[in-house]
Amino acid sequence: MTGGSDTSAEEARAISQGVLDITGAAYSARDFAAYAPHFVVPGDVHAFGGVRLVKDLADLHDLFMDVAAYFDSIQVTALIRSCISAEFDGPDVIKATHITRMMSGTQLLAPPFPGFSLLRRIDGVWKVSSSQYATDDPKLINALARPAELG
Repeated sequence: MTGGSDTSAEEARAISQGVLDITGAAYSARDFAAYAPHFVVPGDVHAFGGVRLVKDLADLHDLFMDVAAYFDSIQVTALIRSCISAEFDGPDVIKATHITRMMSGTQLLAPPFPGFSLLRRIDGVWKVSSSQYATDDPKLINALARPAELG
């Protein structure tokens, strides 16, 4: 355990929230070029019932487009993601938990759900290398992890 854990936890939360904000804005703008630099490739995405291995930028683009299409299908106008906990696991790794709220105007579209991300600092840039989502929405699970492809 490192000294100054409160300061370290606050710094880890700020880093995680920054990545959430940047990638959320990229989804809102449908801007893959703004999204991609914040992910480690290869990486992985987990959701109940499935795992998606992101082997290259083409796979990351497919993931981005699948999730964007899901957001369009339920008419998401705002993606509100809030980091609730984060901690350093060494100088170049952060373990972080966030809550996602999907809104259409002022209407909450689904119950808020938690996500966990493993962030790694690579060449000075914090990137998501692995993520897990605890949602029971089959369409969102399919967009994130594509369990049908595992068979």
